[in-house]
Amino acid sequence: MTTTAGMKRKRPGSGSAGGTTKLAICTAIVGALTLGLLEISVVPFQPSYRIGRRLSSVVDQQYLDVNGGCEIKRPANPPHSVQPTWAASYPGSGAKLSWNLITALSGLPTTDDRRINGLDWHKVVSVKTHFPTRRTVDVSSIQKVHFPRALLILRHPKDAIPSYHNHLYEKQNDIAEHSTRAPLDDWIQWRDASFHEQMEEWKSHIEYWLDAYPNGGLEGDRLVVTYEGITDDIYGPTHAHALARFLDKSEGVDTVELDEGKVACVWRRIVKYKVLAAKEEQDGEKKTTSKRRLRNSLRNLRGSLHRRSGRRRKTKERKIVDPSSHRSGDSFRPYTNEQLDFMIEKLDQLRIKYMERNDDIVTVLESYLDVARLFR
Repeated sequence: MTTTAGMKRKRPGSGSAGGTTKLAICTAIVGALTLGLLEISVVPFQPSYRIGRRLSSVVDQQYLDVNGGCEIKRPANPPHSVQPTWAASYPGSGAKLSWNLITALSGLPTTDDRRINGLDWHKVVSVKTHFPTRRTVDVSSIQKVHFPRALLILRHPKDAIPSYHNHLYEKQNDIAEHSTRAPLDDWIQWRDASFHEQMEEWKSHIEYWLDAYPNGGLEGDRLVVTYEGITDDIYGPTHAHALARFLDKSEGVDTVELDEGKVACVWRRIVKYKVLAAKEEQDGEKKTTSKRRLRNSLRNLRGSLHRRSGRRRKTKERKIVDPSSHRSGDSFRPYTNEQLDFMIEKLDQLRIKYMERNDDIVTVLESYLDVARLFR
C-alpha cells in the first residue's frame, strides 16, 4: 500500500472558505498568465484586452451564420515545398489539440517525428515531437536550416504530468485515447514512483527548446503557446491569432490570420467543439419540443379528443458531457508537500536561468510558480 502521508486530501475549494479562496486565486493567476502572454504576443498590432473582447464577440456572431464563414476542410497535400515548424511539447500538454488547430488554421497537413501518417516533412506545416523526453525520436541531429522555427507548447506540470499518466493508463489497458482518466489509486502509485523523474523531464524539455531556439516572440524563431492560454474561453481566440501569425511566416504556409473573425471561428470549432456539440444538442431538443407542441396544437384545433396518453412519445433524455474535458473520470490529482516543493524548485531554477530573456517564457514560469505555491 503506497503511503499518502503529507498528501493534500482536500480538493481545492471543498470543505472550507480557505480552499474556496485558493481556487479563486488560482483561477485569477491563470487569467493573469493569459493576459501576460497576450501583452507580449499581441501588443505589436492591438491592445490585448480589446482584441480579446472583440474577437470573442466576433466568433459568437460568426458562428450564428452557416458554418460561421470558416468551413474547415480536410487538409490537402500542397504542390509546393513547405518550411515546417517544430511543435514541441512534454506529453500531456495538448499536442493533439494543437495539431488539430494548426491544421485548421493553415489548411495543410501535420505529422510527427515518426512520420505516423507517412507524409514528408517538407509537405507539412508542423511536426509534433516530445523530444528530448524518453521513448521519443532523437531530432537533435536535424539541422536548423530545415526547421528554422519552433512552437513550444507548455502546460503547468501539475496538470501535464497527470495527463501523461492518463495516456499511459489508457495504452496499458487498451482503452481509447483521450477517453478515460486513471483511477486515483493508480495515479498515487505511479506518482510516487515516477514524479521526480517526470518533473526533471518536463524541465529538460523546456531547456532544450529554449536553448535551441533562443529568440522568442512573433518576430523570433520560437513561440511559446500555453495550454491554459489556448483553451481560455475569452482570450483563446487571441492566442490562436498569434499562432496563425507565427505559422504564416513560414515559406509555403498561408494561414487565415488576415481575417480575425475566421481565426476566432476556427478556434471555437476546434478547441470548443464539445461546447458547441452540447449547445447543438440542447438546441435540437428545444426544436423537437417546439415541433411536438405545434403538432399537439394542430390536433386540438382538429378536435382530436381521443389521444391516448399511453401512446405519447416521450422526449429522450440525453446526458450532456462535461465540455471542459475530453476524458471521463475523477480529475482530482493530489501531490505531497515534498513533491510540490520539488516542483517549485525546478520551476524556480528555470525562471532564474532564463530571467534575462525579454520574452514570454519568463511570464509563463512566474505564473506557474505562483500557482504551484498556492497549492503548497
